[in-house]
Amino acid sequence: MFTLLLALASCFTLHAQTLTATASKTTVAVGEQIQVDYTANVSINSFSAPSFADFKVQGPYQSSSMQSINGVSSQSITLSYVLVPTKEGTFTIGAGTAKSGGKTLTSNGFTIIVTKASPQAQASKTQQSNNSSEGSLSDKQLKQNLFVRLTPSRTKVYQGEAIPVTVKIYTRMDLQGLQDVNFPDYNGFFTEDVPEKPQNGAAREIVNGVTYGVVTLKENVIFPEHPGKLTIGPVEAKCVVQERVQSHDPNDIFAQFFGTYKRAVYTIKSDPVVIDVMPLPNTDKEFSGAVGHYTVKGTLDKSNVKANDAVNLNVTITGDGELKLIDSIPIKFPPDFDHYDPKITNKVNVSTSGVSGSRNYSYVVIPRHQGSYKIPPVDFTYFDPSKKSYVTLTIPEMNLDVAKGDNTGATQMNNPVTTTNKEDIKVLGSDIRFIHTGHMPSYELNNFFLFSLPFFAGLAFPLLCFVGFLFVRRRYIELNKDAVSVKQRGATRMAKKRLKTAEGFIASGNKESFYEEVHKAVNTYLADKFTIAVADLSRDTIIKRLTEKKVSPETIQQLSAVLDDCEYARYAPASVTGDLQSVYDSTVTLITKLEDEISV
Repeated sequence: MFTLLLALASCFTLHAQTLTATASKTTVAVGEQIQVDYTANVSINSFSAPSFADFKVQGPYQSSSMQSINGVSSQSITLSYVLVPTKEGTFTIGAGTAKSGGKTLTSNGFTIIVTKASPQAQASKTQQSNNSSEGSLSDKQLKQNLFVRLTPSRTKVYQGEAIPVTVKIYTRMDLQGLQDVNFPDYNGFFTEDVPEKPQNGAAREIVNGVTYGVVTLKENVIFPEHPGKLTIGPVEAKCVVQERVQSHDPNDIFAQFFGTYKRAVYTIKSDPVVIDVMPLPNTDKEFSGAVGHYTVKGTLDKSNVKANDAVNLNVTITGDGELKLIDSIPIKFPPDFDHYDPKITNKVNVSTSGVSGSRNYSYVVIPRHQGSYKIPPVDFTYFDPSKKSYVTLTIPEMNLDVAKGDNTGATQMNNPVTTTNKEDIKVLGSDIRFIHTGHMPSYELNNFFLFSLPFFAGLAFPLLCFVGFLFVRRRYIELNKDAVSVKQRGATRMAKKRLKTAEGFIASGNKESFYEEVHKAVNTYLADKFTIAVADLSRDTIIKRLTEKKVSPETIQQLSAVLDDCEYARYAPASVTGDLQSVYDSTVTLITKLEDEISV
């Protein structure tokens, strides 16, 4: 027995450890898919893929196999990537590396030649990609094994009350990735995004007695803006799964017994959610608009100052709720005080439990005269949903002693020794005029302004201005009465504004935020251009509308490439490669081309 075990062990250890790279094709057209496999004949601890610049990348997708021939067993692990070239040329794919135990395995490199694709082939490829979502599961089986849910923390709230919302995918299948996700636009709600956190492994939840793997797509905190039945639209996602199918190869005994796997894309959609929003009760108090739980504090940075010196008055509201919706605090200053609009500073924390933090109002106040002054108490009224009633907090009265100011504004009068402080003189130099001396100006007789050419021009000028104003006003109303046209005209401007925000993330290297802003810019542009809600903006709808507008297949393909890059970066940011500046430049060029071709 010992001899047999030793022989088996030698069979596994004597064979060479290799890492081999193979490509399904080495000559392809732009937009055509290539599958690249990296196969190791030993188990590996980690794998580093080469750079796939100028290619859109999906994967890696892992599979393994084991076989026994004439008593000799072997195993292999394969990591597969799907590459889609974005431009013509000859590209060299470098070697991949893998760690196995203490050894480093290096694969071979290879060259891919990319040719130009005909418009017919591109259109066919796009249609084929859009129709690749069929799998073998029925709708009923799919709902039992893969579904998405939008779950609010509660469905009956008061207007302005915080509602944490979570979007999750539940799966009993091997979920490989997401191709497209459309979130609702939350019409009728003010929305705060919960910062994304890295997910350490797959979470598990039990639904109706069944255990599912859970992927959290997005978390928000929403605040209803008005009472009534408000509907949150569905979430739609295209999920890439590894699906097992029965093998029909009679020579592959293991595949017949265990089955083989294929990639399938399923489109899943959540149910709409209705939120019952109750109106706030009537009150005779001066309501601040705040809903939640709060405390308020008012302070002066000084209690003794000189006239004309600045004082800072700070009012800080702290608590749980949407602080950004709170109106300014109505402080009544003494009439001898100059004051300015407050500087508002928000320190807000958004989490799955809601929104909390503080909102600070900083007033600059300048007392002009000496004396003792009192800033009267200020009431701050908010609505407490847990108590179902209004709560009034009071900022106590604040005292300020003002001493006489310095003689910086002194003015010399007839007596050079006598000086007057600037707060003692309110108006100087405007109530006394010098007596004119010298010759008075002369005027010619018979030189009258009445009925002269300047006289009639002065009469006609206001009339012409009024007629011009009416013409411009009517033209403005005509251009802006169609809300759809206004939105369409502003689509490019709004897209470039978002791209400007994305450009700011290039220098910091924040890839996830960069691709998020680019994705929003493109989707918002298309939604405004075609007057489609963002929630209803699917890839099929976009291609259909662009085709109807006779947009060239090259531009449609470039758009698909940008969307794929953004979606891949959003759900696999660690695997993103490439130059962000080139992605930004190509997106700006894409929107310019779309604007030119749609407007034709």
